[in-house]
Amino acid sequence: MNSKLKKRLARVTFLNIPLILLAVFVLAPFYWVVNTSFKTSREVFTTPITYWPYEPIISNYTNLFTQMGFGTYFLNSFFVAITTTVIVGFLTLLGGYAMSRYQFKGKTFVYILLLLTQMFPAVVLMIPLFQTMLSLNLINNLWSLVIVCSVTSLPFCLFMMMGFYNLVPTTLEEAAQADGCSLVGAVFRVLLPVMAPSIVAVSAFAFINAWNVYVYAVAFITRTDNFTIPLALRFFSGEVGINYAGLAAAAVVSMMPVLILFAYIQRHLVRGAISGAVKG
Repeated sequence: MNSKLKKRLARVTFLNIPLILLAVFVLAPFYWVVNTSFKTSREVFTTPITYWPYEPIISNYTNLFTQMGFGTYFLNSFFVAITTTVIVGFLTLLGGYAMSRYQFKGKTFVYILLLLTQMFPAVVLMIPLFQTMLSLNLINNLWSLVIVCSVTSLPFCLFMMMGFYNLVPTTLEEAAQADGCSLVGAVFRVLLPVMAPSIVAVSAFAFINAWNVYVYAVAFITRTDNFTIPLALRFFSGEVGINYAGLAAAAVVSMMPVLILFAYIQRHLVRGAISGAVKG
């Protein structure tokens, strides 16, 4: 056996086969959800198990929007997620720059305080946050979710942005200021284009966190017309059973924005890395 054949065999054994097994392991649940979403409720429980519907139907999807009002729930989720993303993105741009570039009294205390906020589970914070939203008259108001998602996402996103700022040398801003730019101009004209991939990564985290919010939504939202997607999924669980086919269709629809977002992020990260490269 020559060396080239040995290398090819080793590549197949230790790289290709493990990657294929990993892909199957990761994609199998998604395939099964999609498969179930095209079945009738009766076929979901038939034996032997069908790995593809005998007669695929799309009524599980059409019923989401024609009978269950998923269009409204989608708009509510988009409002919460996009508004949270804008707020968190703007605040982390400013806060991350300040924490990275400036030394000030109490900076260590701020670090510790931000870390401590990540140690409390959502259930522990639910009662005080509910009382706060009740006093602000924001119960059954989507702004309550925007505020809570922004507050809970901000510390982690701030740490992420601060780390990204630390990777960018200060000489970029100093060179721009030497050429006549103000500090604000140097940040927006020179630093932010380099930080584009980092901004997208932080914004994606904030968006997904707000899109999937459930614990706080259960506590703050009780009116059906203000439901978000995670709350609307409860409609498929009733007293007599669970509509697994409809639930699978709703799960597929709810995953689509996140999948599209990740597809966009991947393309944007490459573009941002190229456009933000520093040339000598």
